[in-house]
Amino acid sequence: MNPLLLPYIFNIMVLVPIGLMTLFGGERGGRIACQGKFTESEGFRTILGSLWTAILIGSVLGLFFPISMSALLLIQVIYKSLWLVVFVLPRLLVGRIQEVPGGISLTFLMIIAGYPWVIPWRILFGA
Repeated sequence: MNPLLLPYIFNIMVLVPIGLMTLFGGERGGRIACQGKFTESEGFRTILGSLWTAILIGSVLGLFFPISMSALLLIQVIYKSLWLVVFVLPRLLVGRIQEVPGGISLTFLMIIAGYPWVIPWRILFGA
């Protein structure tokens, strides 16, 4: 199996329930997806659900066009790294760990640790 397919498969496994629940699950879906750590709002829920569902759709395409869709993996690494640095790290440093959604944080950490190993950097940047 092509190792580049693994991130797309992981994305699909995570985002079918989480992305779709966030986008279409109403208030309850938003609370469950964000582990009750964020204030529920329709705007927040739909923008996040839309992003996660777009990544889901791109990941399905990535199963058929893994090289062409690899920029999607880079975008994930960037946005997830930013969220961990800007949101999670400051809370951990001041002892407010109860405000950090553990499931999301752990999933994001796994992605930023793993995806760079399979992204085809030379092809992605035309080198």
